[in-house]
Parts: sequence; C-alpha cells; structure tokens
Amino acid sequence: MYLKTAFRKTSGRTHLSIAQNYRDEAGKTRTLTIESLGYADEYTDKYEDPIAHFKEVVAKMERERKESLKPIVFEKSPKKKIDKRTQNRKNLGFAALSQIYHELGLGLLILNRSRTRNFDFLPNAALKLLVYERILNPGSKSAAQANKDWYFEDFDLSLDDVYFALDFFNTLKEDIVSHLHRRCCDLYGRKTEVCYYDVTNFYFEIDSEDDFRKKGFSKEMRKDPIVQMGLLMDTMSLPITYKLHPGNTPDSITLIPALAEVKGSLGIKRVVIVADKALNTGDNIIACLAKGDGYVFSQSVRGATEEMKQWVLDEEGYLDTGGGSRIKSRIATRKVKAALEDADKKSGKKKKTKTIEITERQVVRYSKKYARRARASREKAISKAKGFVANPQRMDAALERTVAKYIKGLTIDVETGEILEASRILTFDEDKLKEEELYDGYYVICTSEVKKSDEEILGIYRGLWRIEESFRITKSDLISRPVYLSLEERINAHFLTCFIALLIMRILEMKTGHKYTPSELIDTLKKASGTHVDRNWYIFDHRDDVLEAVGAAVGIDFSREMLCKKDIRSIIGATKKK
Repeated sequence: MYLKTAFRKTSGRTHLSIAQNYRDEAGKTRTLTIESLGYADEYTDKYEDPIAHFKEVVAKMERERKESLKPIVFEKSPKKKIDKRTQNRKNLGFAALSQIYHELGLGLLILNRSRTRNFDFLPNAALKLLVYERILNPGSKSAAQANKDWYFEDFDLSLDDVYFALDFFNTLKEDIVSHLHRRCCDLYGRKTEVCYYDVTNFYFEIDSEDDFRKKGFSKEMRKDPIVQMGLLMDTMSLPITYKLHPGNTPDSITLIPALAEVKGSLGIKRVVIVADKALNTGDNIIACLAKGDGYVFSQSVRGATEEMKQWVLDEEGYLDTGGGSRIKSRIATRKVKAALEDADKKSGKKKKTKTIEITERQVVRYSKKYARRARASREKAISKAKGFVANPQRMDAALERTVAKYIKGLTIDVETGEILEASRILTFDEDKLKEEELYDGYYVICTSEVKKSDEEILGIYRGLWRIEESFRITKSDLISRPVYLSLEERINAHFLTCFIALLIMRILEMKTGHKYTPSELIDTLKKASGTHVDRNWYIFDHRDDVLEAVGAAVGIDFSREMLCKKDIRSIIGATKKK
C-alpha cells in the first residue's frame, strides 16, 4: 500500500490516492485504487505538507494491514477447565436479521414510542431478543431471556423486563403494523391491488377455556382451546397485517374485520381479496363489493348449486390446455344473501338478510393430476372409515371430519367435529364416495374481476399457496405454538413478535432470490457462531453456500475464520446504520 501522486499538466495540480499493487491471474502487476483523496492543494489549509502527511497515513495503514495478517498465537494449558459462568460460544448469524430489523426502522420506532415511558430497560432490546429468538431458537419467553448471552449483543434484560415489554408491545400493534406496511412499500415496492387472505388457529395446552382461548374447529384436530388468526399477504409473499379472534370464531366472518383494518389504519384503497372456499360467503362478497373492492374466491363444486354442477360436468366449452388439463369460463349472474344483523337469541327471531344479484366471472379447471391426488389422499380416510364400521369400539370421540363423512349413523358437532351420537348400526356411505369421485380434479374460481382473462384469474389464485406456506413457516420453523402465556394482552404481543419474525424471514427469502427454504436459512444463521479462544478473539467454524448468499444479500462478510471483538462490534454496528 502506498501514496500515489499524479501531476496533471493541464491544471498544474497533483492528484493523490491510496493504491496497492497486486498480480492478476496471468502474473501481471496491476494497481488497485483503494481511496481517492483529491488534489494536494485542497489540503494546504490543514497540513503544511499534504503529501508528507498522507505518506505517514498510508504508512500507518500498511503497518496495520501487515499486522492484521500475522498469525495469531495462543497458549492454552491442556489442564485448564471451562468456566461455567461464561458463554464461550456466541452467535453472529443474527446480524443478518439485525440488518433487516433496522432497515425496517423498528429500532427507531420503538425508541420514539418509549420516550414518554419510564422503563428500567430498553424495550427495543426486548423486541429484538424476542424476534431473533423466535427465528433462531423458538420457545418460551423465559427460555428467550435465559438465552440472551448467546448473541454478540448486549441484551441486559430480566424475565420481568420481557413480560413488561410484552404489555408495552401490545399497545403498539397498530402503530408497528402500519409502520412496517409503509416501509415495505418504500423499500420493496409493495403493491396491494391484489392481497391474499387465509385463516389458521393456534392451540393452548390448558384445561379450560376463557373468553379468548376457546374450543373450536382445530386445523390440527386437537381438543385444546385455540385462537383464530386471519392473515393478509401481498403478492411478494410479505405479510401485511393480521387479526386475532376467539377460538370459536368461524373462518368466514374474519374477513370483514381484516378488510376494515387495511382500508382504515393502513390506508389501502381498492383491493382484490384472494381466498379459498371457506371465505366464499354472501356476507364477504357483498362486503367487498360495497367498499368498491374485488374478490377471487374458490368455489366448492360439491357444495355448488345443481345448475353449476351441471355446467362443470358438461364437456361443452372446455379448452384443452395440455398435460391432462382443460378450462372453460362464463360470465354469470347469481343471487347471494348477506346478514343485516345477528339473530336475537332471547326473542328467537331469525337473522335478517338481504339478497342482491351479482355478476361475476366463473372459471372452472379440470386437471388429471389433481384428480389422481384427490383419490390418493382419500384412500386413507376410506380405509379408516371402513375399519371403524367393522369395529366401532375403536372409534375416537373426536373423529376426523374427513373420515366421519363416510360413515352413516353418526351425529357430528359441526363446530368441533366431535361425535355427539352414534347409532348401533354403522354403514359405509358408498353414495357419498361416488359423489365425491364424480367431481375429482375440478375446481371453480369465482371473481368480480370480469374483465380479466381466465389465465390471469387462475394465475392470481395460484398465489394463495404462499399464504398457506406462511402458516407452515409460522408453525413449523418459528414454532409459534403452543403459546405459554395466559393474559390476552401478552398473547397478542406474542403474535406480534411472530408476525415481525415472519416478515423478516420472508424478506430474507426475497433478498436471497427465493433459492433457499426458511429452514435452510435459519439453520445456516444458527451455525454462524464463534467460540472464544483467548483474549478478544473468536474462531468461527461454519461456512456454506447458503451463508454466503445471505452475506451477499445483506452486506455482511461471514467468511472469516478469526474475528476479534472490535471486528464483531463493527459488523453488528453496521447493521444498525439503516
């Protein structure tokens, strides 16, 4: 490394730069400009001799460079014992999460919102710890606090601090979600003309219900009390917002509150909601249209009107699209009913409804692949149903719906799926099986977007699998359930941290080009940990293609085997300058 001087004849000035010589692959000497300093006369007011000054600066840089390349020698006694009080291995992979966390502006938001509160701890540190732990070591809040020393960052938090922080975060839910939405629009070009919506639930391992955690239809066929969550997602697979509901809330009535939230606090204008058949109700269709919004809903063929069933099965009009698939569509009018008000249980009055006529595009697609998949997935349920008919004593009180529907002689609770009554004689329902087989491979999409082509509608609907994937990530990778909290406010805050963790993971997926699964990303970040060797030095032992892709995406060099505390602090500090 040396100071390069270049006299410019045209201007009579001397240009200064810091340069270094190296040999290329062919063995030829090349010069690399490390930093351009400008013209020497620009520094005469600061230094008596600018060239002499910068020669000293460059000489010092060269000495430091050579010093950094010297081998590090440690002396260790073979009899020295491990200090139980010290966390010798710490994680650096979280720096990738820190980069996105601060890029989203969460640190500054929490700092500003906490200025008027007299906290004995840093709420931002609590939120970071809970989010990083949800991604890298999902578990209870006490486990998160106990693991705070695993990171190359100071999380000076007691368990009480963590719980107090949850109470505070609960009050910030709308602020945080609105802020994240704006940042996603600014940073990543989020579009909300089309949004995906779905509902799932999370169980609690408790003996009795309360006003929030109630028994309902569990997606995992559990008997525990649950909480329902409706999630809205954009076309880039980034979550937009979510809303929690008591566990006995039907999926179909969660959409209208979600729409109200995005139209209100998030300021989203017209949106086309994409959802599965459980959300395809008159209430939801009329609510969408009344607000000037649109919808793309799937429609169960088996649960459709006789007229639609005949149209679906009629071979006329189908266009062969290859690979055993064919589609057709029509513009149709139909009448849908929506509730005006809830029924009065005391007076026994029926729920008042209104009926309106709508015009929509209906697209039906048949796929041989889907037909084969439907028959294959049904085989297990059929086998179970026939087994229970032959041996009723083996039947569980909470029989899966997919099995119970093939058994004649059962009375099933439609909300919980529990068997309320069973006759002495049970028979296998052959007619039910034949009816289901008749519609294998067909699915219908109903949409308000009548001007869009069939291919556009099907393409929009196919994106719905991404929100189902988000639920799988939340439950499997982020292990957001069971929830070890009892207060509703803290349960709400827990799911807020899960929402932030999901958003950060989805952004990391996007930054790495969707080449790696969340599991692969999490695994490599956990392994990016260093072990204390001596003094201020740590040795790192993990490097793979996934970690290199993450490092390239967020601007962090994870390739070095040895790092001192100063280097590590520099890496982490750089992630916060967003």
